[in-house]
Amino acid sequence: MKKAVLILFICATAIANAQWIDNMSCNKNAKLIANQAIEYAVNLEYMSAFGAANSALLLDENCGCAKLVLAYISSPNAEWGSRAKKLKEINISKLTSEEKAWYDIMAASNDEKMTVQATLQNQFPNSPLIHYLATTPKDIATFKVFADKFPKQASSAYNMISYGYMNGAFGEKNAAEAMKYVKMSQEMHDGPNAYDSMGEHYASLGDYENALNIQLKAVDYGVFASPYGVNAKLYLAKNSKEEISKILIENQNSMQDAILKGDYESYKKFEHPEIIYTTGDSNLSPFYVYTKENVIKKTQITWDSFELSNMKAYFSPDMKTAVLNFEADGAYTMINSGTTIPYATRGSSTWVNTDDGWKVLHTSYAPRKGKIGIPGID
Repeated sequence: MKKAVLILFICATAIANAQWIDNMSCNKNAKLIANQAIEYAVNLEYMSAFGAANSALLLDENCGCAKLVLAYISSPNAEWGSRAKKLKEINISKLTSEEKAWYDIMAASNDEKMTVQATLQNQFPNSPLIHYLATTPKDIATFKVFADKFPKQASSAYNMISYGYMNGAFGEKNAAEAMKYVKMSQEMHDGPNAYDSMGEHYASLGDYENALNIQLKAVDYGVFASPYGVNAKLYLAKNSKEEISKILIENQNSMQDAILKGDYESYKKFEHPEIIYTTGDSNLSPFYVYTKENVIKKTQITWDSFELSNMKAYFSPDMKTAVLNFEADGAYTMINSGTTIPYATRGSSTWVNTDDGWKVLHTSYAPRKGKIGIPGID
């Protein structure tokens, strides 16, 4: 009874999908799920492929196709990947001829792979999987060839074709065609990757609002630890540059105020335990690591005024690092002599977006042309 429920739950969409391998070394029920595992894998939804392949093995522990899927989605890296190990554990004598062809492609060295693929394409002219394995992002046209020959399995190919149009692989960049093909992919396959692709297309056009809305559809397929959450956070940040800039400017002002007052309790919220904060003073002495001791120690000057102005934030492409440029004006009095000195510098600070908010990484000050910074003091 449990197996029957599992089949109904997992195979609801698998039955409707076109077959990637018709002749599998799996029983009837496991075959349905193994086919769905391939569908997930070619659409780059590897964790879904992992789940479907293991479900197929629950129904048939000898399902060779499911084992091939698990090898396919594993890394071929010789130092840490497990693909070679998984392939060695497969009893190739139990595989069908088409499954063995897939095995041979994965087992081939980089130098042999193209020759092996070409040979097997001729041997299996009607195998969607064997022909799909010969496509390559280095030549987007190969996906068009595949989609024309195997339209029922073309979801992943359509997705890749959309990148070709967006990146100009077929001539001039054509966003309308790119969106048409990625929508075709979405209509053929119920999965998150094509939504992630559409989000990337919108982002490449600078439309981060639509990019975020589409990306959240990808995240919604499995929200916990979703690989699609990275781009969702990026698009959200791109949409919020103005608000983030205001936060960083407020942080800089608050941190500087805490330093001037020697208030470490207020200052420490801008620290991060894994970040070594370095700074350079406007007396142009060497850069140094700034710590609690620097905040609270007494100096030979008293600040009469200090104000930051003309502050502007600049962001890295991933929105995880920001540089603030600004000017600082004020005046300080030398404690020993009582002399008051005007102060005018230009400065910059680097901030990093951590799981605990924006934290300072580095600051640097230098006197503005013809102006004075702080004196060289201990």
